[in-house]
Amino acid sequence: MEQAAALEAALANTTRLVRGITDGQWDRPTPCQEWNVRQLVTHTAGVMANFRNGAAGKPVAGDPDHFDLGTDPGATMAKLSAENVAAWQERGELESPITLGDNEFPGMVGLNINMLDAYVHGWDIARATGQQADLDPELCTTMLEFARQVVPEAPRGDNFAAVVTTSTEAPATDRLLAYLGRQP
Repeated sequence: MEQAAALEAALANTTRLVRGITDGQWDRPTPCQEWNVRQLVTHTAGVMANFRNGAAGKPVAGDPDHFDLGTDPGATMAKLSAENVAAWQERGELESPITLGDNEFPGMVGLNINMLDAYVHGWDIARATGQQADLDPELCTTMLEFARQVVPEAPRGDNFAAVVTTSTEAPATDRLLAYLGRQP
């Protein structure tokens, strides 16, 4: 499953960034204005847990904003990443729908939302903590194509800021981030 390899790479990068957070950085603000670093990592991990469960045909793990990171958030994120990838691999197919609470979507859409959420929030974590995000341009190009299909340019609702204007010649990473309302 080629998508599982992309998901694994995306989650590994976000895990690396969570492991790079130092003790004094957890209360820092992030590009997601409503969350500090701890709240953003909590949300990201909770969303990953819910998609892990959705891929496995299980009920949601709970409210992602109240996920328990435990005493070692980096280890928690690594474990979740491995479980997440394994759940999608065990599923083996992406045609049938997955259910997350009251939401149902095709498996391929679910996997891509899972990947997009974790990968872009990894960039948010990097920005907030002064780390290098090291986003892969090819993966960003693929995610941008997907984001344009599922995230309207307007209205954006509460989940995304307005599209940031960027050149069509800008790197794929910048175009993805700008489309999702971030200042690259």
